[in-house]
Amino acid sequence: MSERELNQLGSNGEITVRGTENFVTQSREYLEGLRHQTHRRGGRNAEKYTVLVRYEASPGTRDALTSIGKTAGDIGQDINAVHLKSERGYDTYGLRPGSVGVFNSRIVGFGRAENW
Repeated sequence: MSERELNQLGSNGEITVRGTENFVTQSREYLEGLRHQTHRRGGRNAEKYTVLVRYEASPGTRDALTSIGKTAGDIGQDINAVHLKSERGYDTYGLRPGSVGVFNSRIVGFGRAENW
């Protein structure tokens, strides 16, 4: 995420969706590839992924997100669903305004990853 997005997190790391959706993933490898790709392009894109936030979530979080998830062909404008995507072989979860609470309510810890 950007520095600006980091500063917009709630006191417990809660994400506020501004726009359509914010994605989370368990794959650091995927995030490193995304960061490399955007930095290579330069410009505004290079500022998108300057911060890595590591979340600790309660057990069952992935199952909770998946249980209200829909794939691209089914999600449409459903703001209460989680957008389930597989990007470059990695699972990502698009949190929308009506589904972000499922993730936020399961946060038990978070922090900026210093080795990013």
